[in-house]
Amino acid sequence: MNIQRFSVAAGLFVVLAGTCATAAGQGTIAFHGSIVEPGCLSNAHNGSVMELTGCPSVNRGGRIDVRNVTPVTSVKAVGNSSARAVLLTDSGSSGRYYDQRYQLVDSFGKPIRTGAYVVTLTSP
Repeated sequence: MNIQRFSVAAGLFVVLAGTCATAAGQGTIAFHGSIVEPGCLSNAHNGSVMELTGCPSVNRGGRIDVRNVTPVTSVKAVGNSSARAVLLTDSGSSGRYYDQRYQLVDSFGKPIRTGAYVVTLTSP
C-alpha cells in the first residue's frame, strides 16, 4: 500500500514539475515606456539673449518657437510670428550634455528689447 501511494505521489510530482517547467520556459517579457532625462536649464537674464544649459544630447536638433504674448490689438494670420530665435553660441556635440545661447530677433534681424514672449523648445 505504501509503495502504491509513493508511486502515485512520485508520478504526480513528475507530471506537475514537468508542466511547471514548460510553463516557465514560455512567454514573452515586454518593456514599454521610455527613459526620461531632465530637460535643459533656461536663463533669460540679459534682454533678448536666452541660454539653454545642461541639455542632454538627445535634445540636440530640437525646434525653438517664439510667440508674442502681448495683448492683441489687431488681427494677424496664425503662424506669422515676427520673432525668432537665432543661435549665437554652441558648446559642441562631443559630450553627453551641451549648452547653447540664442538671441530673440525681429523680422529685420534686430534684437528684441521689449515685449513678452513665450519660447517653446520641442525635442526630437
